[in-house]
Amino acid sequence: MAIDASDTGGVPDERRAYRQLIDRTVTVASRHERWLWVLVTLSLLGDIALTELGLQQGLTEGNPVVRAAVADAGIGMLGVLKVAAVAVGLTAWVAMSDRERAVVPLGLALPWLGATAINATLLFG
Repeated sequence: MAIDASDTGGVPDERRAYRQLIDRTVTVASRHERWLWVLVTLSLLGDIALTELGLQQGLTEGNPVVRAAVADAGIGMLGVLKVAAVAVGLTAWVAMSDRERAVVPLGLALPWLGATAINATLLFG
């Protein structure tokens, strides 16, 4: 018995569901792009400040590349690396369609928010 490829037997097509999730995420992010850039800035600054505080209290940087750069050039190098990441993101942002551009600040903010949350938890319990 041949089964139509579009017939999933009531089970959602995973690829279609994944694509719908991506489309919804892009749509929501696009509506809030300006705030996402604010979040990028705040998370960047928060991560740098809490990383510096953690290093002063004897914690170590988890990223080995950043650890080596900060050891060689000081905490300012973390800022330089983050500004470089934003520059790469802005380059991608310019190259993307208007609809998809909001994924850039989302992609920058999420890991930095995670790092900030981890740093705050380690420092303040």
